[in-house]
Amino acid sequence: MKLIFRIKSAEEDGRSPIEIGLGKDKIIAQNTDKILPTLDKLLKRNKIKIESLKDIKLEIDKKAGLTSQRITKAIIKALRFNLR
Repeated sequence: MKLIFRIKSAEEDGRSPIEIGLGKDKIIAQNTDKILPTLDKLLKRNKIKIESLKDIKLEIDKKAGLTSQRITKAIIKALRFNLR
């Protein structure tokens, strides 16, 4: 199963929402503080364990916040470490 993170354009408050997709199921974390709880909710809803993920992909909008990009990349790096 492929997990996809899409960092959207920054909103007025400077935070970028992050869409997390798993197959056809998608959920949006309103900011980086909510990425991990949102990911947990998505995985539980689809009855999938992190170990069963095959690939993690990242898509970034041109106007996405830099901090949101860095935090999301760090989370993905940690998740990929678990996939080894």
